[in-house]
Amino acid sequence: MNSSAPETLITLSSDFGTGDGYAAAMKGVIRSVAPHVRLEDLTHEIPPGDIRAGAWMLRTAVPFFPRGTVHVVVVDPGVGTARNALVLQADSQYLIGPDNGVFSWIIREANEIRAWTLSDDSWHPEQSSHTFHGRDLFAHAAALMVQEGELSRVCGEEVSPQCEAWSESYAVTSTAQGEVVHVDRFGNAVCNLFMPDLEEALPGKVSLPGRTLSFDTLSRTYGDVDEGKALLLVGSHGFLEIAIRQGSAAKAFGLQVGDSVYLE
Repeated sequence: MNSSAPETLITLSSDFGTGDGYAAAMKGVIRSVAPHVRLEDLTHEIPPGDIRAGAWMLRTAVPFFPRGTVHVVVVDPGVGTARNALVLQADSQYLIGPDNGVFSWIIREANEIRAWTLSDDSWHPEQSSHTFHGRDLFAHAAALMVQEGELSRVCGEEVSPQCEAWSESYAVTSTAQGEVVHVDRFGNAVCNLFMPDLEEALPGKVSLPGRTLSFDTLSRTYGDVDEGKALLLVGSHGFLEIAIRQGSAAKAFGLQVGDSVYLE
């Protein structure tokens, strides 16, 4: 198994929120096995069961962590079912969680991917709940990896991980068809469209469900237009974004994840 050793940094992401003890229980398991580990929360505010939102969050955060970081991801509406539990190596990062599509963006954009089912040794020896794999399997497996410094400690059979079609992106040339892949807390609608040649792309029109928007220029940042005006820009994620300065494009235009976007 040709893989670099995991580092002593573990991140946690989930849809648990912080009002219950679920996230804390995962931390307790990790500390009990690897007391010197460094722990970071990415977020525990992913909407319950929202695999697409979890996948997008990972895309925007994971690549910026140091080599060898181990990311525990628990957005798992199918917990206890036949779906695989994975350890995934994506370039220099490691991710542990359910094989349900939550790793789709990471898989799609990484240069090198390998994935294995978690071995039987990955389970917490004293707990094996059918409804809390985040605590009893994923967190425990991550702690074992870090404590022993070996990816192979938790690896079973090598498998091909699930990668959903909604994680594909498209280049804009004269026209392009895509969809809204994320709506952030500000109401900005991110589309799975990128523009390799920004200078020649505009002016143009963006067709959305029920309306068409015209843009004379591609904005550099939100402050390039007057307050309340719609704009099109390339966001920090590298994709086209429909926004309203000091307002919500999603609310104004009735946009949600999965809505079609046609750019010409």
